[in-house]
Amino acid sequence: MHILSRRVGLRSERGVVLLTTLILMILLAAIGGSRTILSRIDLFISHNLRSGVQAFWLAQAGAEVGKNWLEANLPGETFPITLGPQALGEGTYTVRIEELDTRRYRITATGIGAEASRRVVEEVVALPPFTPQGAVTGLGAGLQPDFTDPATSPAGSGHRIPDFSIDGRNHALAGGLSARCPDIAPFAVSQIQAQTALIDAQHSLKQRIVTRANLFCRADGNSTTFGVCTPGLAWVRGPTLPPRFDPLPCRPEEPTCFLRLDLSAAALRATAQPAHVHLPTTPNDRGPFTPNSASMPFASLLSDAERGQLQSALAEIQQQTARLEPEQVLEITQHLEDGSYAYGTAAQPRVTQVQADPSALRMGNNAQVTGAGVLLIPRVVLLNNVTFQWQGIVVILGEGALRAVGPNVCGQILGAVLVQDQASPGQKLDFDRVQRRSACTPLAVNYSCGAVARALMLLHRTVSWTERFDA
Repeated sequence: MHILSRRVGLRSERGVVLLTTLILMILLAAIGGSRTILSRIDLFISHNLRSGVQAFWLAQAGAEVGKNWLEANLPGETFPITLGPQALGEGTYTVRIEELDTRRYRITATGIGAEASRRVVEEVVALPPFTPQGAVTGLGAGLQPDFTDPATSPAGSGHRIPDFSIDGRNHALAGGLSARCPDIAPFAVSQIQAQTALIDAQHSLKQRIVTRANLFCRADGNSTTFGVCTPGLAWVRGPTLPPRFDPLPCRPEEPTCFLRLDLSAAALRATAQPAHVHLPTTPNDRGPFTPNSASMPFASLLSDAERGQLQSALAEIQQQTARLEPEQVLEITQHLEDGSYAYGTAAQPRVTQVQADPSALRMGNNAQVTGAGVLLIPRVVLLNNVTFQWQGIVVILGEGALRAVGPNVCGQILGAVLVQDQASPGQKLDFDRVQRRSACTPLAVNYSCGAVARALMLLHRTVSWTERFDA
C-alpha cells in the first residue's frame, strides 16, 4: 500500500509540473504575441504619424504657393481660383483662393501624403486696403501744386509744356500698357479744397501754355522773335491765322477757351512737325496728365467710404512696417550721390524707409537709384541729376516730400504714390523743373496695379489660421 501511494503521488506531481509548464508556455506565447502586436501597432502609428506630418507640410507648402500666387497675379483676377493638384515629393497639394472683401483672401490648401493621408490648412490673409483711385493719391489738405518752373517761365512768357508725367493708365510690369486693371485719374484727393487747388493749378497751367504757344509760334509752325516754337507748342497754337485758343478769361463751352486744351494729348510731346504724325510711341504717347475725360477727371474726389479705407490703409502700412524685424526693412540713412544704389528688385521687393530727419536728403550727382516694394519717405528728399526708378508704392509721410530741384531727373515710379499731406510748408510732390534730356526719359509716375499689389503683399498679415485633419 505504501509503494502504490507513492507511485500515485509521483504521477500527480508530474501532472502539475506539466500543467504549470503549459500555462507558462501559453503565457510566454501570449506575451510574445502581444509584444509583436504592440510592435506592429507602434509601426502602424509611426507610419500614420509620418504620413500625417507629410500631408501637413504639403498643405503648408500649398498655402505659401497661394500667397506667392496672390503676389504675382492678384490684380484683375476673378475668384475663386484653384491651383493644382500639384505633385511635390511623395504627395500632392491643391490650393483654393477666395476673395472675402477688399484686400482679404482665404487660402485653403489640402495636402495628400502617403496612404492617402490628408491635412487641410486654411489661412486668411489681409493686405493694407489701398486701392488707388489716382496715380497720385493725397490724404489731407492738398499737395500745394502750382506746376510752375520759374527758371524757364519768366513773367509774361507763359509756360513750357511740362516734361514730367502723371499717368493713370495701367502699365504692365514689363513695360507697355495693360488692360488687366482699369485706368484711374492722374490725381485723387480726400478733401474738396485739395481738388479745387489742383484744378485751379491745372487751369493756370493751361492758360500759361496757350500764352507761350501764341507768343512763340506762327501759324506755319515757325518760331517768332520771342522764343522757340516746339512741335507741341505749334500744335497748341494751331495752323489757322487766329490761334486755336485764347488765354483771356473765358467759359469752357467757348470753342477757343484755353480751358479746352487737353493736357493728356500725345501731340503735346510730338517729336517733329506736323505734331499729329510724329507722336511718341506707346506708352509715352501722352501729355503731362493722362488720362483726362468726362469719365476720368483730372483730380478725383474720394467718397467718404474711399477716404476711410485710405486712412485705414495708411495706418496699416505704418503699423505693419513697425512690426517687421529690423533685417526686413532697408534703411536710407545718408545722401545717395555718385554711384548705384539698389533697394530690392522686381523679383524680390523690399520695404525701404528713409531715415527721419529735419534736414533734407539728397539724391543726385549722377546717382542711379533703383528699388522695388514699399518706399516710406518721412523727410524731404531732393532729386537733382539722378535716375530714380521705383516699382511699387511710394508713401510720403508727415513732413516728407519728394522734389525735383534740377532739370536732369530721369526714371519713373511704376505703381502709385500716396501722400499724407499735413499742410506742412512747401510742396509734397514737385516735379515742375524736370526737363527732357536726350540721355534719359523725364521722371514720370506711371500707375501699375500689378506693382501696387506686389508691394502690398510685403505687408500682408495673417488674420486667422486653422488646421483640419480631413476634408
